[in-house]
Amino acid sequence: MNFVKNGENGGLPYEQLVVETNTVSPAIVVEGRSYDATTHIGLRPTQEDRFVLIPKFFSDKICFCGVFDGTVGPDASEFVMRNVTKHLCETEEMQEAIKLINTSSEEALTHQNIAKYINGAMKNTFLNTDRALIAMCAEKQLHYASSTGVAAFLWKDLLTVAHIGDSKACIAKMIDGHLQPEWLTIDHKPNMPHELKRIQENGGSLAWLHGNKPYIRGGDFFPRQARNEHPKQLNYSRAFGGKDLKMYGLSAEPDVNHFNITAEDKLVLIASDGLWDVLNPKLACQIALEARREGRSATDDIVAKAIQEMPICGVRDNITVIALFLNQ
Repeated sequence: MNFVKNGENGGLPYEQLVVETNTVSPAIVVEGRSYDATTHIGLRPTQEDRFVLIPKFFSDKICFCGVFDGTVGPDASEFVMRNVTKHLCETEEMQEAIKLINTSSEEALTHQNIAKYINGAMKNTFLNTDRALIAMCAEKQLHYASSTGVAAFLWKDLLTVAHIGDSKACIAKMIDGHLQPEWLTIDHKPNMPHELKRIQENGGSLAWLHGNKPYIRGGDFFPRQARNEHPKQLNYSRAFGGKDLKMYGLSAEPDVNHFNITAEDKLVLIASDGLWDVLNPKLACQIALEARREGRSATDDIVAKAIQEMPICGVRDNITVIALFLNQ
């Protein structure tokens, strides 16, 4: 397992897992919590998924991680993976949050005042990363390269999840001996009323394609086709990149939500849609918890099961999963 020092950001060093590795095995254990990750090409000819896992983000009490699923090639997801942490560290809100965590007493560190900073930091990180990506795409003529994203920031017992697109996160609760998973994110799809309203107000439209799935389409789609260009459509309404769809309502503004972690909460899974299209959250969480009890990689077992199910479900996709085990 390799780590790379990312230097000083606002005077605050951190270590980031080298993301070229396919599996974090054995799991990384910090402060009694363990972190496990696997990425796999699945049944696709190319790998467009990327992930970031930082189990010690400025301190042993903070973890930051994210899964990014590219479309129209890996350019966007690769860029996000390489740059998202830098943009997170550079936000004023993150600088203030870390300063507060490092200098305040335990009594002064409430969920409310930390969440306020983390909320702004995550939102601005997504937007700033997107702006930098759009500039790169303009320079390289990558008109439709895009990526979904779901990221988690865990400080003590405060979990913050930010996401755009259809990569998702779920949490597994153990209540009276029964496993109860809950979604922490809701996909951003072009047919959702509030998403469609924004798209149509910006001159875009909704198209039903590829098995009657909803896609965002630019207002210039048919004129570009007439010029023998190859305009693209996306199956989600929020994403990093997608340069030539941004003017038509594609957004990079994330939904950001905060959750208080309790003794009932055992596990968080964040993953690309290659997993969720073939495994329901309860089965995925069951596999993860069983693998951990038996000393195997939880995310390796999840990915292996998903790949086994893909031909049955008619799915061909990459799979990336990060597991955060919260309580022993």
